[in-house]
Amino acid sequence: MKTIVYYLVFSVAFALLSGCDEDEQTPEDYYDQGDFLIGLSAEKIPGQGQYMSRLESGDTLDLKISVKSPEDLEKLEISKTVNLQKDSSFGQDGTLQLQASGTEFDYAFVYIPTVDDVDKLVGFSFKAITLGGREKTSDLTASITLSPRDNLPRRRWEWTSILHVNNEDDPNSEVIEECEKDNAYLFNADGTMSLEYGTETGAGACALDGLNAFSKWYITEDEQHFVMEKYNVFTPDIIVADVFEIKSLTVDRIELQLTADLSELGLRDEEVFLYIFEAAPR
Repeated sequence: MKTIVYYLVFSVAFALLSGCDEDEQTPEDYYDQGDFLIGLSAEKIPGQGQYMSRLESGDTLDLKISVKSPEDLEKLEISKTVNLQKDSSFGQDGTLQLQASGTEFDYAFVYIPTVDDVDKLVGFSFKAITLGGREKTSDLTASITLSPRDNLPRRRWEWTSILHVNNEDDPNSEVIEECEKDNAYLFNADGTMSLEYGTETGAGACALDGLNAFSKWYITEDEQHFVMEKYNVFTPDIIVADVFEIKSLTVDRIELQLTADLSELGLRDEEVFLYIFEAAPR
C-alpha cells in the first residue's frame, strides 16, 4: 500500500516538474557549489543533486558521472530501486561498486530499461566515497514508458484497412474485403505470430483462409521494415517473407506498406498497398 501511495505522489510531482526548464545539462552545469561535487549528464531537477530522465523500454540510458572531491576517492556506488524497493537483480544485490582514485573521477554509466521497468518508479543513486569516509550522493529518477515495439506482443492487431496507394484510376482506394475486416494478427514476444480469421471465413473472397500459415515476425535492425514469414500448409518447408515498409508504428496503430508484383494477374509488377492495423485488447 505504501508503494502505491509513494508512486501516486511521485507521478504528481513528476508532472509538476515537467513544466520546469528541461534543457540538457552541459559540462559547465555538472557541479553545484561546494567542495564535494557529483553530477550527471541528465536533466536537472531544481535543488541539490536531483536528476531525471525520460525514455522508452529498449532505449539506452547513457550518463556521464563526474565527481570532484576535496580528498582522494575510494569508490563509487551505484544502486537501483524499483518503487522505492532495492532491485537485487542489479549489480551485486542491488548495488554496483566501482573503484575510484584521485580527487576527480568520471564514469560512463549505461543502462537499457526492459519492459519490467515500464510505468514504475525507477531510481538510481550515485554515491561517491572518499578514503577518509566522506560521502556525496546524486539521485536520478527514470520515467520509462512502453515503446511501440515492446507493445506489439501485448495487443491484438485488428486488420481495419487496405489502401491501393498507386491505383491509376482511384489512388488510395479501399480494397479490403468485408470478410477480412474481422481478421487480426497476434505478434508474440518470442517472434512467432498467428493470424486470426474471425467468423467470416472460408467463403467468397476468403475461401482460401488458412491456406497460408504465418509463423514468424521481426523488425529489421534499421527499423525500416516489418517482416512476416509464412508458408503454404501443403509445402511447409518453403518459407515466404512479406517485407513491409514501416510507415507508422505507435502503441495504437500500425501502417505497413507492401509493394507486390501482380503482373501475373494483369496488373503492374509494382502495385503498392498500405495495410492499417488498430490495437485492441489481447
